[in-house]
Amino acid sequence: MSYADVEDDVAAEYRNRQRQAADLDYIRRYYALEQRHGIRVAIGGRVRSDGREGTIVDTSGHYLMVQFDGDERPARRHATSNMEYDTVAGWVAATPIADPCARAPQEA
Repeated sequence: MSYADVEDDVAAEYRNRQRQAADLDYIRRYYALEQRHGIRVAIGGRVRSDGREGTIVDTSGHYLMVQFDGDERPARRHATSNMEYDTVAGWVAATPIADPCARAPQEA
């Protein structure tokens, strides 16, 4: 392996970390999980979705990539859809924020 190859690997890892940081920043700000529930979303964090436990290993835009225990590949999951996060206080469910564009139910 040449010095240039090592530099390319370092640069690619740096870009990957920047992408993850930007994605996580968006998720944290948009869903305000830390303010609303005490949940700090981070790479390496433990989560539970539909009763299955796993670890956040990456981001995919505004989604999380979760490596579920026993699975070969990570799965793409929404930060609040059926998600629970392992916190110092125990497992905490992430609730979605209200959609400001959603119509109110019609009264009969």
